[in-house]
This record gives sequence, structure tokens and C-alpha cells, in this order.
Amino acid sequence: MNPSQRADTFESVDLSGVLRRRWWIVVVLAVVGLVAALGYALTAPKSYSATAQVYVTPTGADLNTPGSSSKSGSPTVDMPTEMTIAGSNSIALAAGKLMKSPLTAYQLQKEVSVSNPPSSQVLDIACHAPTADSAATCANAFANAYLANRKTTAYSYLTGQSSNIEKNVATLEKQLSALNTTISGLPATSPTRQSDEATASSDRTQIASFNGQISTLEGEAANVNGGHIISSASAPGSPSSPKKAVILPAGLIVGLVVGLIAAFVWDRRDKRLHSADDVERLLDIPVMLDLPRKSFGRQVSLASPRSRMGKAFTELAHTVAASLGEGSHVLLVAGTSPGPEASVVAANLAATLARTHSEAVLVCGDLQDSVATEMFGLSDSRGLSEVVAGRATVGEVARGPAGIPGLWVIPPGADTSLAEYHLQYDTAKALTTQLRRDARYVVIEAQATDDGADTFALAEFADAALLTIDIDHTSRQEAGACVKRLHRMRTPILGAITMPMLGRQITIRPPQMTQTRLGQPDGAVGGGRAHGELPPGPQDRGGPQDRPARSRDGHSDPADRVSGR
Repeated sequence: MNPSQRADTFESVDLSGVLRRRWWIVVVLAVVGLVAALGYALTAPKSYSATAQVYVTPTGADLNTPGSSSKSGSPTVDMPTEMTIAGSNSIALAAGKLMKSPLTAYQLQKEVSVSNPPSSQVLDIACHAPTADSAATCANAFANAYLANRKTTAYSYLTGQSSNIEKNVATLEKQLSALNTTISGLPATSPTRQSDEATASSDRTQIASFNGQISTLEGEAANVNGGHIISSASAPGSPSSPKKAVILPAGLIVGLVVGLIAAFVWDRRDKRLHSADDVERLLDIPVMLDLPRKSFGRQVSLASPRSRMGKAFTELAHTVAASLGEGSHVLLVAGTSPGPEASVVAANLAATLARTHSEAVLVCGDLQDSVATEMFGLSDSRGLSEVVAGRATVGEVARGPAGIPGLWVIPPGADTSLAEYHLQYDTAKALTTQLRRDARYVVIEAQATDDGADTFALAEFADAALLTIDIDHTSRQEAGACVKRLHRMRTPILGAITMPMLGRQITIRPPQMTQTRLGQPDGAVGGGRAHGELPPGPQDRGGPQDRPARSRDGHSDPADRVSGR
């Protein structure tokens, strides 16, 4: 799949990887939230809360209110209604007068909250104020104003009811007096007299009933208190807000949430590859070797075969050999971003292939960032640039590092600018063809970026390629562009090698061994064909002069002089 066409969805994000990479954002913002909450708790205006408890009892008015009795017949109080009354504007106005407060009734009303504990006839009247004393004064004033209002309301209701009944009694008495006068003037046998007497009797009955109601109302008027304060408000010892126990955890939680959001947004905007999983998921390329972040220090050297990294390269060499199959092969190790990483990988892989399989040639095609010659302890000399320019042969420039039989290294060259002008298609083809005959494995290090466009032409003649990706440094766009270049060159990609970025300030530690040169006579250091020469093939065994090389069929092959000149 083309990596540029892969969906970059939120579901593909490695959540644990985001937290590992961006944990500091979460921590910083969590601390900021905690500090901000602490600052608010210390600087915010203090508010004190005091509560007065009022026990509400039925008044005579409640006894005469329709529907005021429970199923058991006992009078009840509508507590939701009383809660509304206790916090009403009229009570706030009366409380303000009691306190002689400069605040308006509306302002006082907003500072008071009334609640009713379930299944009780108690009102909790809480008042919030800037000082402890004013909060207690406010709560008590509201409690007293409520009780006074309840008493006044009940008394007014009862006296009003009594007054209405008294008016009815007066009307009936006047009517009864008129009837009595009429009846006294009528004969005893008069039908009208009998009717008026019946009406008068009814009026007297109603008057008696009304007088009974008046007596009841007068008795109920003595019960108009409607409750009492069971717990007066006292000045609180500490402010009710801001509460540190609530604000500090809330600030921490808000900081964590914001930190997580910021971490995911930051990571989503970051287009770099951060792990082997990112490479496999986003580029659709298998990772054949994942070198941990601590694989390299400030000094870089060839991996010892018995070291952990050496064993990892041994496994990689076996995997590469199995993937390529029998025969001679050209393998391109391409760097996805400028730096010595591809050179380090190519040097270790070539050395491992020579040690575990057969002869190998390392071509230092990364003209700018190659460190292979230093890693093998080879001196700077003529190399690839001179070969492609026709100024030297492969046999003249190839070097055999001491202690690594079967490995030959072709340095970048003394004048690398020559490769920029002379590396043509025919030259690259002739070079790779010759090297393919000279050794079983030809490892070419190169940059798959714009900086390595000249020597990257060798990729066309490679059987396969390995990408080296600098974790936390190479972007998805850079790696994707390298993959596209290799696809355009029709070079299969075996996989990728992920490793930490080395940078250009690293120090190379060469092996403490002496190098040999191609054509070194027997008896010299590392001499003998086992270490002094390439395997039989079209190479120059006579030293610096250009001798005709022999091909495998025994005929002279001018390919040793790659330029064809």
C-alpha cells in the first residue's frame, strides 16, 4: 500500500505510545491546574455560611385550610410551600430591616438558601456572607422574619375568617329581628305566620352555628406562632468557600484532562515516526530490526558478535540471506533522512554477512555522511568517486579491514564531487554487475533523500532494499518519499531498520586492528588471499596498475574499469 494513501485516523494512534512520548505535557498541565487551584483557594474572596434551623408547626390557620389534614386526621404543613416562603422577597425585605442591612431584598435573597430534610418539618435556613458574624446574623434574621411572617399571616387569616362570619351573624340577626316584628303582628292561625316562624327558627340555628365558629376561631387565634427556632445560627469557624478539599482535586483533574487533550493534539500534529509500530502501521513495511534507544552512545563502533546488538545483526543477516535466496545479490541500505545511520547499519550488516555467510563488498555510496571507513579503521583514500570517474579501478580502491575475512570496503573517495558528474546509468550497471560477480553479497549504503540523488541511482540495480529510519527524527513524509523513490526504481523493499538518531557529532571508535589493501603481497599484515584479495573474479591483483581482469569464463573483462574508458 502506498504510505501516502494510508488513513491517518485517530483510531490508529497508539494511545500508550502517546502517553510515553508526551507524559511531560500531562504532568506540566496537571501541576499548572493544581497550582492555579491553590492560587484561587488562597486569593478568592472568602464566603462564610451559617444555618438556622426552624421547626415548623401547624397554626390555627392550617387547621382551617381545606386539605391541610393528613390521612390520620392530624394537621400538616405544606413544607415545599414554606420553603418558598422562607426564601421569598418579602421575607428578605423583613430580614433586611431586622439586620439594618444596606443590601436590597434581591441581593439578600440570593445569599440565602432554604432546604428541608426529608420527612421532617424542619427548615434549614442558610445564609452566605463575607464574614462569619454577618452570616450568622443574616440566617437568624431570616428565621425570625419567617416566623414573624408566619404568625402574622395566620393571625390575619383567622381574624379575617372571624370577621366574615360576624358579618353573616349581623345580617341574620337583623333579618331575625324583622321577622320577629312581622310575626308578632300576625294571627296565630295565619299561614304566613307559620312560614315566618320556620324562617326565624332557621336563622336562629345559623346564628348559633356561626357563633360557634367564631368561638372556635377565637380559640385558634391563640395558636398562631407556627413554629420556633430549634437551633440558632452561630458564627462559623472557617469559610465555606473556597474549599481547598474540593478545589485542589478539581484543579488537578482539570489539569490532567487538559493535559491529555493537549498531548493527543500535539502528538497528532507531530508527523514523526516514534516507534517500530508506527513504521509498520503507517508505511506498511515490516521492521526487521528495532535497535533500542540505548544501543549507541557518544562513541559508535562495529558491534561485537557476542554483544546484544551483534546478535541482532546476526539474526538480521540470516533473515536477509533467506529472503534473497541463492546466488549473488545486491542489497541497498537506504537512509530516510540525512545522517550516518544508514552507514552504521550497512557497515554492521556487511561485516556480519561476511562473517556468517560468504564474501561481501560494502560500497560507501553515502558520499556526505558515510562513516564506514572510520568504523573499519580504514584511511581516507580513493574510492567510489574515482571508480565511476574512470580514474581508478575497483581493485585499486577496495580495502579489506583486518580481522574481518571476506569483507571488502569501497570508500566514498577522495573527491566525492566526481560522482556527481560521472555516475551514469551504464557506469552504475557496470559497477554493480562486476561487484555481483566478485562477491555473493554487495551492500550499498546510500541516501534515499534529495541529498543522495546521485548515488541513489545504484538502487535500480539492487535486488532489494532496507530502509533505515531514525526514530523520533524521521517524519512520515520523509519515509514515505523514500518508499516512493524505491518503488519508482522498481526496487523491492525487504523491510526497515529502526534506530535512534545518531546525529553528526558522534565519535567513531575504529577497531584496534591493521587494515589490508587489495593486492597486498603474501606475508604482510593480514596477507594471503584469505584476507588480502577479493574472491576470484574480474579484479585487479597487480596493484595500482590497470591489469585486464578475468571473467568467470576465463575471458578478459574490461568491467573492472567501470567507466568503460
